[in-house]
Amino acid sequence: MTVRGTGRGRRLGLTRDKVIAAAVTMIDRDGPDSFSLRKLAAELDIENMSLYSHVPNKDALLDGVAEVLLARIEFPRTDTDSGTAIGSGTNTGTGTWQDRIRAHAAAFRAAAKRHPKAFPLVLTRPTQSPAALEAIGSTLATVTELGLSPEEMVHVLRSYTAFIVGTLMRELGYALHLGTTDPDRIQQRVDDITSTGDPLLADVAPYLATSDHDVEFHYGLELLIAGLAARTGVPYDGGPSKPRPTSGLGGDSAEAAS
Repeated sequence: MTVRGTGRGRRLGLTRDKVIAAAVTMIDRDGPDSFSLRKLAAELDIENMSLYSHVPNKDALLDGVAEVLLARIEFPRTDTDSGTAIGSGTNTGTGTWQDRIRAHAAAFRAAAKRHPKAFPLVLTRPTQSPAALEAIGSTLATVTELGLSPEEMVHVLRSYTAFIVGTLMRELGYALHLGTTDPDRIQQRVDDITSTGDPLLADVAPYLATSDHDVEFHYGLELLIAGLAARTGVPYDGGPSKPRPTSGLGGDSAEAAS
């Protein structure tokens, strides 16, 4: 069914940027699964076909949403930026390469937490947009002082990206795992795991049944940094203090994860 609006959107000077901004707002509010061009047209109070003057199809629009969200991430500057921040951010990278990786990962995670329903588009849609290339450049710039070969820098980049994508998809509820952040469900998860009769699973059940996203993000990132330090023969600085669990067996009191 075609939704016909009043044409007010055209009179207000609808542009591709405005269409994408409206899509971001809708997906943030309703989630990607319920998003459609028909609903977007209704939101903008225009006819369906008017959208095609700005985006050729839904896939192109979702690519645009991912690009906009990626471009908004405030990645820290590094010495290689020649005074110009990578991406749209203005943060200044300071300290060692280990500090810069932490700041870079924190910026990525902060952006995901600001857009928990829309950000999975950034993590799952392949793109070669300028924003994506700038994000790649900002990642590589954190480790230039290690003197890695170009090939190994790409391996480091892809290992880091795999960690970021995997851990954020799990935190946002888009990846399978047994842990929960709901204290009321932890004991049931423990019972379910131990009921398998596997002694190894029984040993880890209290920890496997719960999730603390802060602690797990910290652990995974420090494991990556420590491994890179060991591989390149430089000292690992030990990292910042481990985040304190907020409740239960290390889980926080946020909404239950899947």
